[in-house]
Amino acid sequence: MISMDPVTLVVSSFAIVATASPFVYYSYKLKKLTSANLASFEEFSATKNVVPTQHERWRNHYHLGLDIQTKKLIYHRFGSYPEQSLIDLTEVTKVSIQEKNRRVLVGKEKRYILDFLALQFHFKDASHSPKTIEIYDGELFSDMAGERGIAEKWQKILETQLRD
Repeated sequence: MISMDPVTLVVSSFAIVATASPFVYYSYKLKKLTSANLASFEEFSATKNVVPTQHERWRNHYHLGLDIQTKKLIYHRFGSYPEQSLIDLTEVTKVSIQEKNRRVLVGKEKRYILDFLALQFHFKDASHSPKTIEIYDGELFSDMAGERGIAEKWQKILETQLRD
């Protein structure tokens, strides 16, 4: 059996606790935020009598939900500028992807940086201006984490719903 000095045991225990505590705290904080966001989304869905059968969350900042029965889309953006939207797909003719890019010169190379990515809904009623829901904002996030794929996936899902 290995004998350990009590002082070494206390110091090493303290070091382990000090190293692990930020990770435990961040995990707790993230779970609390995630559950609060989900509760807010579900509350908004319930007030609009929408039961999302297909939904997606990303970055703990966005949440989309689609009720296939009633053909309604619920969008929720959390954070500093929250937004809650309900879009009735029976009133929509087309869904497109909207992008805003800027060109940056790095030496002699031109690079395009995506500043904004959204789904844009065009309505049957011409007096109703198009509705845009944000998928990615370059001012909030420094990198993309699959948002282009999310936008393309949801565009296909929603276009399928519009054809049915």
